[in-house]
Amino acid sequence: MKLYYVYILKCSDSSYYTGVTNDLEKRYAEHQSGDDPKSYVFKRRPLKLVWSEYYNDINQAIEKEKQIKGWTRVKKEALINADFDKLIELSKNSILRQAQDDTLRKKFVITGPESTGKSTLTQLLANEFQAPFVNEFAREYLIDLQKAQGDNSYGLEDVLIMAKEQLKRESEMRSELVFLDTDLTVFSIWIQEKYNLEIDWINNHLSQLSNTIYFLCDIDIEWEEDPLREHPKKEDRQRLFNLYKALLEKYKFTYHVISGDIPTRIKKCKEIIETSI
Repeated sequence: MKLYYVYILKCSDSSYYTGVTNDLEKRYAEHQSGDDPKSYVFKRRPLKLVWSEYYNDINQAIEKEKQIKGWTRVKKEALINADFDKLIELSKNSILRQAQDDTLRKKFVITGPESTGKSTLTQLLANEFQAPFVNEFAREYLIDLQKAQGDNSYGLEDVLIMAKEQLKRESEMRSELVFLDTDLTVFSIWIQEKYNLEIDWINNHLSQLSNTIYFLCDIDIEWEEDPLREHPKKEDRQRLFNLYKALLEKYKFTYHVISGDIPTRIKKCKEIIETSI
């Protein structure tokens, strides 16, 4: 599956550089190493990758690159920070409706380590309250990538693609009550664990969340083997659970640890939800 990436780099002088490539990690490394003394970024290193998006069509990618290059700094930063409401407002596009005020929505995010029943719990709760839910996009993406490549390998650019799409799908939900099967907390931990990195736009988004309640799924559910899962050891699962807990506390999110079998979890979540809406 041939992909083309449009990306934005933040330079050491705080200016932004927009480019397009078919290998994001390689191109970023070339920019950072200063492979072209004549390039805009050569004297503006070190650089930071702050945004990227992929396309299947090179022409669409080039068109997007040109579009972003014509944007103001404020509009680029709205894109980088995934502030879709502000981006729509700045675009002044009458075709795009104004996003509903986030304060009117109540979001329940089911998060936590692998194989802790997140997807099952999300779907059961959405059905119980007759509310929409957002599926975990990462699984869809990784299955397609596996079919295309013949193995389970993926890179940082793939994780960022998944994070952007997950957030996009979340932002498109306009119901007053919505359930999310994971959100950017998962990608924050994932990137920290696998690449020892923090992504600014993910941190910015998490720092601005409101009206969101987290259900942190405990690891007391038995591990289920899955070729896409990476941490079957109990000590790793506990460590990751602790990382999730620390992240939720870092941002002062309202959260509840959800333990026990599925009926017990459903009962506890229902009680919390009913007192919150």
